[in-house]
Amino acid sequence: MAVSVLDYMPIISALIFAGLLAVSLLQFSAVRKNTRMQSEQQIYARIMDARIRLENSEAFTNMAKQSPLFAERFGIVSSPEEYYTAVAFLDLFEFLFRLKKTKMIDAQLWLRWKELAKTIMTIPKFKRVWDKTKEAHTPEFIAFIDSL
Repeated sequence: MAVSVLDYMPIISALIFAGLLAVSLLQFSAVRKNTRMQSEQQIYARIMDARIRLENSEAFTNMAKQSPLFAERFGIVSSPEEYYTAVAFLDLFEFLFRLKKTKMIDAQLWLRWKELAKTIMTIPKFKRVWDKTKEAHTPEFIAFIDSL
């Protein structure tokens, strides 16, 4: 009795199908992860934009001046706007730092942002704002900024 390739065709077909299914599932998982990360980044960017707009409003500034904490922080710069600008830069750097950690930013582009962070931290007012607010950031980011 001769065995032909056709006798094994159902098994070969099933193995090919199983392999394609496994590859498809892996690709789907990667696409899902990337989509989730992009959504998270978009949400974070919108939240930061809203925060900056709200903080830079006259109403918020007037209320914040009544807080001893904000009064102290506004006192280390020339105006509340300078404080908000420094905080916005620090938040931007932390967001980019997170993108670097998750490999969602090009390595060469990250080097540019890292150099900008290093340069910005030479501005005395930025350094003073950092020193007053760094406890609000992640420990890894604190270590990064303090190492610049």
